[in-house]
Amino acid sequence: MSALSSRVNIASGVRARAASASNRVARFSKPMIVAKATPAESSNVVVLGGTGGTGSECVVQALKRGAKVTVLARDPSKMTTPPGTGGAAEGTPLSDPNLTVVKGNVSDAADVAKVITKDTTGIVVSLGGKTKDVGATMLTDGTTNVINAMKAAGIDKDGECFFSLFWLFWLFWLSSYGQLV
Repeated sequence: MSALSSRVNIASGVRARAASASNRVARFSKPMIVAKATPAESSNVVVLGGTGGTGSECVVQALKRGAKVTVLARDPSKMTTPPGTGGAAEGTPLSDPNLTVVKGNVSDAADVAKVITKDTTGIVVSLGGKTKDVGATMLTDGTTNVINAMKAAGIDKDGECFFSLFWLFWLFWLSSYGQLV
């Protein structure tokens, strides 16, 4: 059996088990409450780390969908069109009527509070960098500041805000083991 066909068989089996489990859940549990998705054109997305490779791609994708995007950047001049999506425009300054770039640092609670407001509908955290450039506590300080700003804005209560920690934890893991130093 080829690797592809075994993956397809595994995926089919997973889908079958998931469908079976969802039928059981539907019959025996309380109805699940699902938060309504905010339409892209009504979204106010904050991107922390938006001048980096992953963050800038998130910015471009959100703008393409019509969202308003606010980026907190230590150096706003680094807000450029990312490779891949940018095509021939790669590396040129990124500008869009729905894009606001605010100079600041995620390690400064006041700077984070400026960009995360009650109108924020999504937060993308794409922090990283070499410890010598960003400081030894940027990830932990930044995370604390983001969570506190969300609480202050009342975002933690409505459940509509997406807070992505995947990259944050991945980068924290790498930096903890000295590979980004």
